[in-house]
Amino acid sequence: MAGVAGVAVLAGGLWATRTLADADDAPPTALRATKVSTTSAELDWKVADDADHYVVRVGADRSLTKNTVKVESRTTKVVVEDLKASVPGKEQFFRVDAVRDGTVTSSRTGRFSLAPARMAKVSVDKRSAGGVRLDWKAVANARQYDVQVARDKKFTKNLTTVRTLGPGSGFVQQGLSADSRYWFRIRPVGGDSVGAFGAPVAVTTRPREVAFNIATWNVCSEKCSGYAGRARVMADYLNENQADVFVLQESGGKRVGATTNAIFSGGKRQFVRATGGAKARYVFYRPELFRQLSGGNFDIGDGRNTTWAELALRETGRRFIVVDVHLENGHGNDGKRRREANRMVARMEAINTADLPIIYAGDFNSGRHRPSDSPGAIMRQVGQTDAVDLADEPVNRDINTGHTFATTVLRSGAHVDHIFVSKEFEVLGWKQLARLAGGRYASPVVSDHNALRATVALDARKVDVGEPTPTTLVSGLTSDGLQ
Repeated sequence: MAGVAGVAVLAGGLWATRTLADADDAPPTALRATKVSTTSAELDWKVADDADHYVVRVGADRSLTKNTVKVESRTTKVVVEDLKASVPGKEQFFRVDAVRDGTVTSSRTGRFSLAPARMAKVSVDKRSAGGVRLDWKAVANARQYDVQVARDKKFTKNLTTVRTLGPGSGFVQQGLSADSRYWFRIRPVGGDSVGAFGAPVAVTTRPREVAFNIATWNVCSEKCSGYAGRARVMADYLNENQADVFVLQESGGKRVGATTNAIFSGGKRQFVRATGGAKARYVFYRPELFRQLSGGNFDIGDGRNTTWAELALRETGRRFIVVDVHLENGHGNDGKRRREANRMVARMEAINTADLPIIYAGDFNSGRHRPSDSPGAIMRQVGQTDAVDLADEPVNRDINTGHTFATTVLRSGAHVDHIFVSKEFEVLGWKQLARLAGGRYASPVVSDHNALRATVALDARKVDVGEPTPTTLVSGLTSDGLQ
């Protein structure tokens, strides 16, 4: 036996002497795990002097009581197999007992991580104009994931690598450019063990929202004189105010319908009239921005009808519906307007089976200034909001939308004309297009109503991809996955 060294130990306030074990009884040290797989690992260690044999215990907790595997060896190296993979990955703990002449000397507890399994297939769950959500099945033994994103399939352009802070089998990236192509690839990480990248996935973000101007105008064609001259002024005014789609009321039936179509079509913005309009209610749009998919008109009672058109934005393909509204006039006719609005809404719900975004625009002959405003209440019940209430700085809100042909401007804020929009639209602006000169209506006064224009934005499809995944930046990782 080698010599004995003494160490002073304070016990009960008195100094006592404790003897350390001889060097050849020293515990195993320098515990190491190499050649780790998903269910096995090669373990090795060092000793000052060989033992008769070694007992190695591996388990899922530091006390080595859970999922424990026991292996004996006569060398300072052993392969431990049949270890249990887990989702998410967990650390493995092990201890080596050196047995010499029946005496057991134990090492400290070492730890290692099993290698993560092969990366699962990644799918694109959601895309927005500025983000993406990726999903995959959880990988055995993975405790985190490395995510690489680049602008090319070889992962050389604008390469960024991040590591998730948790084991979740999903990844949300925000802050991407709209209508742009990105490449993603992901690999599982299990502590010090890093798996291989899976197959790359290409993602093209959606286009940003497209903004356009929608207008409405009651043009008083047949019951007001001098229509052709007035209509030319009105058509030019809509072009000058950059309308992209507009609806007309009192725009003429059999007698002056052809006049309306001829005057309001074309112009600087090359408007065309949507098919399906009839009985003095028509929809016009710019074919450069939109294409018409369907449209029509239907009776709502009291001798009135409603015209509608389904349009699609050429830039994004996003579909929406415009409804041209004209309800019963007269202060005492709220009951008729309520009946007509209910019929209109019910019919449009039957038509709009795809639950498309929808705009109701026109002369409602009603507003909050009236003792009863059944049409407005009905609009709000079906999820519509008056665009003037959504705009940050509406222009000419105080001007009444209806008036006489006098040049006096009424400013009590009474609006009988409205543009109601569904929740998919963002209202960027609202303006009453009043032709003013010196604080009065400019001559000639072209109608007994003013036009309204709302600037609205509609995304390719509003998508919430979720909150960005918490990550940390991984530096020095090249396109081939090496540091």
